[in-house]
Amino acid sequence: MSAKPLVSISIITYNHKDFIVDAIESVLMQEVNFEYEIIIGDDFSNDGTQDILKDYEQRYPDKIQLILHPRDYDCIPGRINNITNLYACRGKYIAMLDGDDSWLSTDKLQKQVNFLEENEDFAVSFHDMMLYYQNGTIVKHSSKIAHYDQGKTVFTYKDVLSGWFIQTSSLLFRNHRIGEFPDWFWEIYSADYAIQLLAARHGKLKYFPDLFAKRNYHPQSFTATQNTTQTHLQRRKKELIFFEKYFPGYKAYQDYGQGKNRLKDALRNLKEKQLSHFPGNLTGSLVHLGKFVFNKDFSILEKVEIIDVDFIKKWKKKS
Repeated sequence: MSAKPLVSISIITYNHKDFIVDAIESVLMQEVNFEYEIIIGDDFSNDGTQDILKDYEQRYPDKIQLILHPRDYDCIPGRINNITNLYACRGKYIAMLDGDDSWLSTDKLQKQVNFLEENEDFAVSFHDMMLYYQNGTIVKHSSKIAHYDQGKTVFTYKDVLSGWFIQTSSLLFRNHRIGEFPDWFWEIYSADYAIQLLAARHGKLKYFPDLFAKRNYHPQSFTATQNTTQTHLQRRKKELIFFEKYFPGYKAYQDYGQGKNRLKDALRNLKEKQLSHFPGNLTGSLVHLGKFVFNKDFSILEKVEIIDVDFIKKWKKKS
């Protein structure tokens, strides 16, 4: 292994034999001017993934370190795998990559590292991704999230509080600033989002609109399997309690973020119908939503920053 890696790439995997080669190769193809290490944690795969990993470790012993967990643990699936991987990372920066995702650009890592090296007041960098669904649908992640609507490239801790919008496999953050993971980290469902919250408290976040990676949605993914379990809802409820307790302002910004996305969906529906003015019942619904979110009357133009502002102005002139 490299003596002083600047970057540690943390890959966590479980039964990803159909994806893990692409994930590892997408890291090895990176064109960089610094040393890096690849830490791969496997959560007791039984589909042949570990055989693939062992082969790569033998071929790249100077870059790849395996952490092969010997059994299933009595905790949230993948939690020990995730934490042990992050603690094993020695680099100044940590780049995260899920074992069923892959990077698309050979200079993705260099660009993200360059920015953080030159901007000490930033703690995180991330980028857009392509989302590949099992039915053949391919969409940009940014097209689904209101946070990206105005071409914004610099985000803050408050933006992260307002809701999840960063794909895990796009994330690069400064190591050692988070410190020891708190006890509650073992009990929450959304570990990747919690890592983003913890990292964002130490600086700003830089967004690259480039499509530097792809995410594969498939029936065996963690999200697909866990969202159908009976304990999922209980875990999410406990998670909300912890987030509200340890991240001041979480509830208020979550309400704002959800309201913003709902407004975006409503306006998109109006656009698709090519209506020339706000129907009265929908206008009332939007105002009611604003009261619910902000607990007061508000001007849609003044309080909600979305890409449809010009569109709303045109409607107002016609009304």
